[in-house]
Amino acid sequence: MNRSYIFKYFGSTILLFLITLPIYRLMRGVSPATAFYELRVAFPFLLMGLVGSSFPTLLANIIAFRLLDYYRINIKWVKPIFISITVIGFCLTSYLISKTIPLGMLLTYSFVALVCGLVFKVEKK
Repeated sequence: MNRSYIFKYFGSTILLFLITLPIYRLMRGVSPATAFYELRVAFPFLLMGLVGSSFPTLLANIIAFRLLDYYRINIKWVKPIFISITVIGFCLTSYLISKTIPLGMLLTYSFVALVCGLVFKVEKK
């Protein structure tokens, strides 16, 4: 399997989630000017926070990748496994940090993880 899938998936999930964050804020009733101003000002801090909090999930995906490659699991199971690990990792990290899991953010992140997981190809070596 191609190792670059994990890093493309990890990076695109974080960036696409940050881009969809203003849409989530707009649905919560925040004015458009405020939502996009917050994103523009807070983008670097949000990016660093998401990368830092997603690091355990990245490690879990790397370990799963190594195990799936070692045991020669059928390639059609790789994407659902990575998407599941990512969503479960987001839930666990969110719960450990704030003791709550905001449903809207969970659904947004799950949708982004699903889209990003399906876009990239997992190729054989």
